[in-house]
Amino acid sequence: MAEEAPAGVSKVEAFNKVLYHSGAKGKILLWLLAVSIGLTMFVYAMDQGITTTFFTAMATSTFGNHAGLAAVSVASQIIRAISKPFIGKLADLSSRPTTYVVVLVFYVIGFVVAASSHTFAAYAIGISFTAIGKSGLDLLGDIIVGDLTPLEWRGFFGSLLSIPFVITVPVNGFIADGLGDDHWRWGLGMFCIMVPVLLAPAIWTLYTMQHRGQKLGMVTMASSKKERKEGAPIAINWKRAVIDALIEIDFFALILLGFAFALILLPFTLAKSAAGGWSNPSMIAMLVVGFVILGAFVLFEMYVSPKPLMSHRILRNRAFIAAVVIDVFAQCSSAVRNTYFFSYVYAVKPWSNYVLIIFLGITTIGLSLVGPIAGIVQRITHRYKTMMIIGGVGKFIGYGVLIEPGSNAMSTGTGRLLAAQLLLCLASFSVVGARVGSQASVPHEDLSTVIYLLSLWSTLGSSVGGAIASAIWTNTMLDQMRKELPDVPEATLKTVYGSIAKLRSRYPSLDDPIRQGVIRAYSQVNGWIAITACVLAAIPIIATFWMPDYYLGKQHNTITQTGLDGSRVEVPENERRVVEETGEKKSWLIKLRDMYRRDVL
Repeated sequence: MAEEAPAGVSKVEAFNKVLYHSGAKGKILLWLLAVSIGLTMFVYAMDQGITTTFFTAMATSTFGNHAGLAAVSVASQIIRAISKPFIGKLADLSSRPTTYVVVLVFYVIGFVVAASSHTFAAYAIGISFTAIGKSGLDLLGDIIVGDLTPLEWRGFFGSLLSIPFVITVPVNGFIADGLGDDHWRWGLGMFCIMVPVLLAPAIWTLYTMQHRGQKLGMVTMASSKKERKEGAPIAINWKRAVIDALIEIDFFALILLGFAFALILLPFTLAKSAAGGWSNPSMIAMLVVGFVILGAFVLFEMYVSPKPLMSHRILRNRAFIAAVVIDVFAQCSSAVRNTYFFSYVYAVKPWSNYVLIIFLGITTIGLSLVGPIAGIVQRITHRYKTMMIIGGVGKFIGYGVLIEPGSNAMSTGTGRLLAAQLLLCLASFSVVGARVGSQASVPHEDLSTVIYLLSLWSTLGSSVGGAIASAIWTNTMLDQMRKELPDVPEATLKTVYGSIAKLRSRYPSLDDPIRQGVIRAYSQVNGWIAITACVLAAIPIIATFWMPDYYLGKQHNTITQTGLDGSRVEVPENERRVVEETGEKKSWLIKLRDMYRRDVL
């Protein structure tokens, strides 16, 4: 039997029933919610498309610490990952609109701090705060789509959240070109104003429908006992409530996990600039303590935690585990290539900021367009696994195209770079499939848990990828520059190493000998980065074969087989999955063959 749903889940299920029973008014409120969230995601897409690439690259160059780009990326990714369970649990324990208010506060404060920063450390702190806000906006969008859509449309409507990226890529090109390299602060200030204004109608709509559902006394299909006590005053022990909330979130385990990843990954971005490099005692101490804390996290989850992040039920969920492996390594490979890809193209091409942003945005636009197409195919076929395999293979080939034949260097040819950008668009098939498959495998009360856990581990995968890229870049780039430009003064090499803006301003011509030497160094180092990304991208292809291929119908999930209004949904007889346990011992090759026949054929 499904567990009793938390208050936040009960409220959103009441919200669903209010929509079904409110007629035209319900449709108006639903459209207001959709438009508000859509416009907010439009600005969020602008933020993601320009802040994480152009503004941060220019900001770190302003502070003379361009190599610190990866450190900012790794730190913000770890914070985004660790904040996911907090935000997801808050949405379940309180409500969706209350959680929106909380993440908005972090978003605005972070951008204010970053835009007004005068040091690299202050900028990093601001971006870390925004990471919590961005994590919440991203996560809550997915949760609300999961709340309000049946499986057959889950992939399509979930992918629509990315459609704004199609428009924001060219818009971001104009912004980057208009602001130039020195006015990134104005761009950051723009976001901390626009997002609260645009999201306010959605928050009001959610609160209104929530209040209306409670006023009507609607009983949800899995409502909590507390929500069913009509009119009974509830005496709240706030101290007990806070302690219970921290236990539900598994607060101590998350703190351990955050510190462990930070101590393990940050040395890879900091070692080169530290006195003595890897022989610096601080670097060794961070790694040792990090792995010790990681071990403590595992032991705490296994033997101590009353509410472990991944319960035995989740750990036995094949769809979820497969989705985690797929997303972790997919995000890791993407972060490996993406961390310094902007810097690479900025250095090797004479393009304007507008052209550069448009080129880098090709993959973003493609991913955003392919996602809804994947959703439509899921709606027609009611399946997703075959498309996931196509997406994984396409991404693998895309990284391979970046590498020049007969060389370990990344190509500087526009044709190869463009082909890679286009092939990487196919990754949406895999992303959408993993998302829908994992959500289909759990009842509604576990929906947000699966969403934030998948997001937690995939975001940590991104942080690992950023650390890997940083380790390659910081440990090889300056030495490669010395090798390519042996007669150039050390001070000049360190200047262009520390600031890509100064590289282009001091040596604007691609024919300049120093610019040519830097391009060769960039090409070689980024070639090693592309090879690493290619190897990591192979793992999701293998993991996809272990993903179940659930039938996607009008049900909210495959466990309860009920629709959004709580009524029973019948799955066509010929589409029901029948798993026969013969008890016969089989080799792993036979099991793999049977699994493939059952889930794919």
